[in-house]
Amino acid sequence: MINFAWIFLLITICHGSNDFSSVLRNDPMVRHFEKVGADRSDAKENIIADAARKIGHQVLSKILHQGDILHESKKQLLQEKIEGLDVTCDECITAVSLLHVLNNDGGRGAISKIAVQVCVLAKIEDKGVCNLAVNEFADELLFVFFHLKPEEACHWLQPDLCPKPADYLPDWSINTSPKPKPPLKPRQRPTPGSPTSKVLFFTDMHMDIQYKPGVNADCGEPLCCRDTNPPAANASQAAGKWGDYRNCDMPPWTVEGMMKNLSNYHFDFILFTGDIPAHDVWNQTSNDQIDRNNRFTKLITKYFPGTPLYAALGNHASSPVNSYPPPQLANEPGGDVSWLYNAAANNWRNWIPEQDLVTARKGGFYTTLVRKGLRVISLNNNYCSDDSWWLLVANYSVDPADQLKWFVGVMQKAEDEGEKVIILSHRPTDGCLKSWSENYYNTIMRYEGIIVAQFFGHAHTDEFKFFYDNQNSSRLASVGFIGPGFTTYSYLNAAYRIYTFDGDYEGSTQSMIDATTYYLDIEEANKSDQPVWRHEYSFSQEYGMKSMFPEDFEDLMRRFGSDINLFQRYHHHVTKDKDMGYCDESCRDNAIRGIKKTIGG
Repeated sequence: MINFAWIFLLITICHGSNDFSSVLRNDPMVRHFEKVGADRSDAKENIIADAARKIGHQVLSKILHQGDILHESKKQLLQEKIEGLDVTCDECITAVSLLHVLNNDGGRGAISKIAVQVCVLAKIEDKGVCNLAVNEFADELLFVFFHLKPEEACHWLQPDLCPKPADYLPDWSINTSPKPKPPLKPRQRPTPGSPTSKVLFFTDMHMDIQYKPGVNADCGEPLCCRDTNPPAANASQAAGKWGDYRNCDMPPWTVEGMMKNLSNYHFDFILFTGDIPAHDVWNQTSNDQIDRNNRFTKLITKYFPGTPLYAALGNHASSPVNSYPPPQLANEPGGDVSWLYNAAANNWRNWIPEQDLVTARKGGFYTTLVRKGLRVISLNNNYCSDDSWWLLVANYSVDPADQLKWFVGVMQKAEDEGEKVIILSHRPTDGCLKSWSENYYNTIMRYEGIIVAQFFGHAHTDEFKFFYDNQNSSRLASVGFIGPGFTTYSYLNAAYRIYTFDGDYEGSTQSMIDATTYYLDIEEANKSDQPVWRHEYSFSQEYGMKSMFPEDFEDLMRRFGSDINLFQRYHHHVTKDKDMGYCDESCRDNAIRGIKKTIGG
């Protein structure tokens, strides 16, 4: 039940505003609250309102930061408002405690109306975005806020100010070593002239079926270039036909054009690390997400018939965005995501046997054999993110859906049977909760000998992550590849990659040999009205790498440290040939620290 504590929490964000006071006086639900709370003194109500005002901005910030709802120009505005309130941790705890006391007063009908008024009056977003955003996240937000202790809620709202309570997000571990780790064998390169496999990779399509050329691409909303935006006032504002560098996602015809072009080539299989829907996360339903998933599947089966696709779920697959409650919360309002898992599995069974999709229907993860000696594991690491607020309560963050325990079992069986493994997931692990990423990291270390590569998405850029031996921090044990993403959101070119693997033959090493990236220069495509996908670089040619083993990347990292021009080439490729300026030595050092950061928290 949503109650009047929420009214005071959210509407007092505009405390002191005449418009705000009018909202309070005229809303019938608020007048009802005055009757219900007639026995409370005005002084107490003022204390509650003042306390609520002081944390209201942080709560609204949490809502509007989900999936980047908040337009970039508004983030600074909201942050300045928060800093101006100068809330102490004690004040936050007092406010949350008072609101918890009021939790049983009722009044669900008021929250949407009042919260929208507050959001609009504070000039954070327009009324349409405010209205839809608050309603989109209400169930999840209320569950978290009223199930957290005040000290926990305040650490969540103000982590830099309020200390982490001892029992909040408890540490946990799983057994990542059912059997002793066997001695590592030197990695073998394929014999020159051996058969090879071509593997297509893409991620973060973010296909916007409402994309409309010619409308205002600088509309001031979180997502532009849409049929809901007004026509552009001049040519510089106009959304391009094939895409736009501003806060815009990809036209469906650009996505389909890429696939049509690639359909002329043979691929042994396709890897996809998630995120099909556009970034209009304040206005999405489960039916919308299912529709986008179905559209993507139809494109794959149309242009790549008979080619298996192995996919992972992105954070944008759910509705609301980032919302991945563990199975035990299925009976809570908004806590059942079986609609998503069943829809994904129904599409994936085009390429994956039904018996391998049992876990996909349970928690969005699965494993299947690509070919003899090579296995793919698709993880749902949305279960690791503190953006999924359900995981912040009690022990729900402890290995949701028992996925990592399952992961260890799959890895052990693969090792026993002499298989190599490809790992897919959406989020890079440095964006995960600490215990989850530590357990994942330990699993990677234990089974490094059978891992071909890890593939991630989410960042929209072209990067990689290094997993160093936790017993010998100078030895690189495994490499994770991030992107390249397809969407231009924001200020990026579109790209896909083709990996070359050792082929399907008796005695194959199953290793990855090279990777080549192709990109679409959006500005050029719009000028010529002709999308041309160009070769950007390959690891072997650009970096002089003999293979794609961890030791080759370890050598590359050493060369990055001594050759700023070599690193500059990497920096240029991060944005897929969209020039973002020169990366000096300080920039390089920060980027290298990011490459080495693989544990969250």
